[in-house]
Amino acid sequence: MFLAAVPLTAAALTRNPTAVAAVTAIGYLPWVLIAPFAGALVERWPYRATVLTADITRAVAVAGLAAAVALDVATVWVLAVIAAVVVTGQVFHDIALQAAVAELADRDPETLHQVNGRMFSLDTAGKSLIGPPAGAAAFTAARVVPYAVDAASFAANAALLTRLPRGLRASGDHTAPIGRAVNDGLLWLARHRRLRTLALLAAAANLAYNCAWAVFVLYATDQDGLAVTDTGFGLLIAALATGGVVIGPLAARITRRVGAERALVIGVAAHAAAWPIIATTGSPWVAAPLLAAIGACQTLITTVNAGLRQLLVPAAMLGRVIAGFRTVANSASPAGAVLGGLIAAGAGLRAPMVAGGVILAVAVACALPALLRSAAND
Repeated sequence: MFLAAVPLTAAALTRNPTAVAAVTAIGYLPWVLIAPFAGALVERWPYRATVLTADITRAVAVAGLAAAVALDVATVWVLAVIAAVVVTGQVFHDIALQAAVAELADRDPETLHQVNGRMFSLDTAGKSLIGPPAGAAAFTAARVVPYAVDAASFAANAALLTRLPRGLRASGDHTAPIGRAVNDGLLWLARHRRLRTLALLAAAANLAYNCAWAVFVLYATDQDGLAVTDTGFGLLIAALATGGVVIGPLAARITRRVGAERALVIGVAAHAAAWPIIATTGSPWVAAPLLAAIGACQTLITTVNAGLRQLLVPAAMLGRVIAGFRTVANSASPAGAVLGGLIAAGAGLRAPMVAGGVILAVAVACALPALLRSAAND
C-alpha cells in the first residue's frame, strides 16, 4: 500500500517531475550509504533479532507518516525521509533473511531456486499485486488509510518472523573492525568475475527501471499519457506485480532448463524492449501487459541473482557479499530516478521510458560475452 500511496501523495503535493523523482532518489540512498556496513553488522547479529528490529522500526516510521498525513503536515521531504527509513529497514531485513534462507536450505541449489522463487513470488503478490490497488483505492477514500494499514502490516510481519530459530547466525569469526570487514566483502565481490558481472548488470537494470518509473505516476495520470485515475494507477502497479507472481514458482524450472545466465539474458532483454513500447502507447490496456512482462523479468532476474549469491559465496562472507552486491546494484537507483526526473523536465514524460530501454539494451549487449562464457562453463 505504501508503494502506491507515496507517489500518489507526492503527485498530489506537486506536479514538478524533479521533486516527485527526488522522493524515489532519497528513498534509495540507504542502499548507497548504509548497505555496505549492514552486511558486516548482520554477520555479527542473530538473524531473527535483525529482521524483528527492522520490521518494528518500519512499523513505527510508517505510523508516524500516517499521523503526518492525518494532521495535513506531510510534505515531499517528509515523504522522502520516511521512505529512506523504510528502505533502511529493508536493507537489514533482506540481507538477514537471504542469509537465513541459505542456512535453512543447506545451500542445496534446487532447494534454493525453489524457495527463492516462492518467496519472491509471495513477496511480489503482497507488495505489488494486492497492496498497491488496495492502497490506491484507500488513498482515494482517505489518504491516511494506506499508511495506517501498512504500519500494521509491518507489525504483523514481525510477529510472523518470531518463528525463525533464535540461534541462527553467520558462522566464523566476525570480530574484525567494521571497515575492514566491509572492504573484504567488496574486494571478494570485485575479484569474482561471475558475480561482478551480475552486480554491474543489476546496477544497469536498476538505473534503467528507475529512470522510467520515477515519474511514471505523472505519465500514467496525465491526460496526454495513460489518463488513469489514482485507482487505475494502483491497478497498473498490480499488473507489474502479476508477472512476478506468475514467474516466481516457475523460476527454478526455467533456470534448470536454460541455465542461470541465459535466463538472466532473456529477462534483461525483454525488460529493455518493454519500456519504449509503453512510451509509444496512450492506452493503459496496452501498457498493463507490458508492465506484467517487466514484473516477470524482474522476479526472474532477482531469483537467479539471489540463488547464485547463496551458492557461490562462502557462508562466512555471505552477509558482506550480499550487501556489497546490492550496494552496487541499488546505488544506481537514485541516479536513475534523478536522471528520469531531469529527462522528463526537459524532454517530456515519455522520454525517460525510452531512455531506460536504451540504457538496458546497451548494458545487456556489453555483458553478453561474459554471461555466455559463464553459461558455457557450467
